Amino acid sequence: MVKLALLGESYPAQLRENPQALRDVEVVWSGSSVEAFREAVPRARPDVLALDFMELNGVQTGVVPALLEDSGARHAIVTYRFARRGVLQQYPAGKVRLLQGPISLSLLRAHVHLAVLDDMLQPQPVKPMAPAAAPAAPTASASAPALQLGAPGAVSTVTVPATPKAPLYSPEQLGVLLEVSSAVQCECPNHLSQIVSSLQAFEEYSKHCENRNEADRQVHSLLYRYTAAARAVMEEALTALVKHENIKL
Repeated sequence: MVKLALLGESYPAQLRENPQALRDVEVVWSGSSVEAFREAVPRARPDVLALDFMELNGVQTGVVPALLEDSGARHAIVTYRFARRGVLQQYPAGKVRLLQGPISLSLLRAHVHLAVLDDMLQPQPVKPMAPAAAPAAPTASASAPALQLGAPGAVSTVTVPATPKAPLYSPEQLGVLLEVSSAVQCECPNHLSQIVSSLQAFEEYSKHCENRNEADRQVHSLLYRYTAAARAVMEEALTALVKHENIKL
């Protein structure tokens, strides 16, 4: 049986809600602390690591290889919400499988078995290709005017609050909703959970985008506020569904 170690804020809640999803995989550790992971997982000798990062851009590229080496695992399934292409290209394809999350435990199980199958078919690690050179960033003209948001004559049909509402759902609660079974033949709680989680992640992502000038700063501020407003609306929809389905969180 494949041994799997799980690192991520939502994984423990997903396991509690749907333990049968990984029925033929031995989960040797599950938690959200990298420090606790480093302390306990090497003794468990997992075959595969499942590592969930909200924003992969903020993770040093040496972290995943170090966790693989320290634990003795042969593969890592790394899930993320948003990441720059240049960041994704830095991970070796032979040992690291990158997936945009969040994902259900059933989908994770499939990728765990695919990773093991890859190892059987290609026992020797494949030398990763050098990442393609990133296209040169366009040079901003010194005389280019700053973008005027809300300028006279601009038409806006959406009003968003200046101060976004705080998130209603934690990663643990969204993890439960990702695995919960609906009372009817649909998977709306699972899908809405993914949407809210992705909106939360893009909300954070847009706060840390690079700004070349004041126009960039204004655009990213606009993206942040609009995404936060969209997230708040979808949280209201999710709350209505949770009440309708009588889901306990």
